[in-house]
Amino acid sequence: MPGLGRSNLVVATGTAISRITGLARIIVFGMIIGQTALADAFDAANNAPNSIYELLIGGLLAASLVPLFTSLLNDTAQTHESQHGTDAIISISLILLAVITIVSIVASPAIFHLFSIHPAPGVDTEVFRSAGTALTRIFVVQIFFYGVSALCSALLNARRRFFAAAWSPAAANVIAILFLLSITSNSQPNITDVLGGSTLMWQLGLSTTVGIAVMALIQVIAVHRSGITFQFRPQFSHPAVRKLIQLSFWTFGYVVANQVALVVIKNLASPGSGLVDAYSKAFILFQLPHGILAVSIATTFLPDLARLAATNDHAAFADRMSRGITLTALFTIPASFGLFVLSKPIISLVLQHGNFSSQATVNTARALSGLALGLTGFSVYLFVLRGFYAKQNTRTPFLINLIENLINIVLAIVLVDRFDVLGLGIAFSIAYVISAVVATVVLASKNQSIDLRSLAIDLIRITVAGVVMAIAVRVGTNAVSSAVGPVVGLAALTRVLVGITIGGATYIAALAILGEPHLRDYWSTRTTKSSR
Repeated sequence: MPGLGRSNLVVATGTAISRITGLARIIVFGMIIGQTALADAFDAANNAPNSIYELLIGGLLAASLVPLFTSLLNDTAQTHESQHGTDAIISISLILLAVITIVSIVASPAIFHLFSIHPAPGVDTEVFRSAGTALTRIFVVQIFFYGVSALCSALLNARRRFFAAAWSPAAANVIAILFLLSITSNSQPNITDVLGGSTLMWQLGLSTTVGIAVMALIQVIAVHRSGITFQFRPQFSHPAVRKLIQLSFWTFGYVVANQVALVVIKNLASPGSGLVDAYSKAFILFQLPHGILAVSIATTFLPDLARLAATNDHAAFADRMSRGITLTALFTIPASFGLFVLSKPIISLVLQHGNFSSQATVNTARALSGLALGLTGFSVYLFVLRGFYAKQNTRTPFLINLIENLINIVLAIVLVDRFDVLGLGIAFSIAYVISAVVATVVLASKNQSIDLRSLAIDLIRITVAGVVMAIAVRVGTNAVSSAVGPVVGLAALTRVLVGITIGGATYIAALAILGEPHLRDYWSTRTTKSSR
């Protein structure tokens, strides 16, 4: 079997292309729309299908499907019963997705209202909600296609086939960009321009909806070509379905807590002020290194973790978890410090074009600075939860997640008045760092083979290297600031390139001096026999 680096390369490369094209999408959106009330309405409406999908079925599928499909779809010939179990799960999921999508279309006004409970002063609430509702009706169709994508990616991942799920989002982003580029206007679009079934309403609404539909279609084709067969058999009483429902109880609570926190945070950002857009764009940039560096590790580790948990190989499971946590930190810590130190030149370089103003850059950079501090905590937290899910334990993640969301909401309420979106980002970061520690300790208490002391030493060593890197980047970029002028255009590019060069060299050197062994192991270590 190839080393872990090769196994993750397919996922990391596909995810990188998907994230980069996603970044291109928000750049084009910012150039055309800017950071306005329309941008906030678009963000809230486009979040609606994600929120409903995650709330009612997405979290359930993400937490449970890969372990279930891993047990049903093994490398040997499927039994008659396992085929029926797979068919039953897919069939019932499709029925639920269709019902939820139809109900959501009807309930679009109430759904958008949740994201606009507390509009900014001076915003015409009626116009804002009318425009947002019109976009929401188009966007919620995505719920069905998100579900189909989740089913297909779980089927493929259970067979250790990661290509389609990692690469297909890029197609969705390209389609969205083409729709956005079709918008022609002599002036900056206004929120009133999407009322009354206008062309702009359909251009914005279909930009992401058509893309998500194509993404789902690509994965359906990949499943078909992989040889996985399916027949529509909605058997609600099948043992596999009952197992899925059993696992979903706590997962549903987990997702409810996340969505409550999301609604609170979005409303604290004063919908209509442009700060919702600032926070959302910062979060997309924040997720770029998470998706490229952390998701690929989590995606490729989960099938092995599920197999090791199923065979009760506690020592191998602990080794796999510890390795995954360390590798996640190894790659996300430099990204975390880099985003924090270089937030303004990065936002200026990437987004400050067309109708995206210098003030929009300041707002978005402040949000990114706060979020960046929690990148490693966020990534490690989500990876550790995969360990619980591999053991088909959804109750513990729910309880830990309650802690995370409570901390996030309380700190956000305390910090937002003084620091606006920076405070929201800091609240997010503190909540996830604390929760990552709690989740790791709890998992170790349930699996005594996990060596917390050794893991802590590794993480401290990596963090020290990251701090050294951040200091070097700050000193280096400050040294060239007077020479390159204001943080815009070529000056912003210069600062980013100088920061990346200094940061990369310093981080690798610091790791070498501190004796960090895991970077080399990442490329040479072979997967466990249990995962073959």
